[in-house]
Amino acid sequence: MSPEITKKLLEGHEDILTPAATERERFYAAQSCPRCGGSCRKINDFRTMWQKGEVIPRSYLECLACSCQFNPHNGMIIKLGNVGRAVEPAIPIVGR
Repeated sequence: MSPEITKKLLEGHEDILTPAATERERFYAAQSCPRCGGSCRKINDFRTMWQKGEVIPRSYLECLACSCQFNPHNGMIIKLGNVGRAVEPAIPIVGR
């Protein structure tokens, strides 16, 4: 459909998608890994992304440090990942 026709059809209707998407992005940006505290990236899973009554899809998050995958909406951990990849050893290992 052409942008002009789309714009004409949407004229006079309230934009509910942009505020909802902005709020959801803020929510995801505020999350950190429940196992190591690392930063996360969004992952879309078509089996769970649509929730009744919501206008935009949900995502789950994957830690960039330890690869833990979790649902930030209910706290469920989907995949534990490897915390050893995220944590630096307390005593440095020095090669001989």
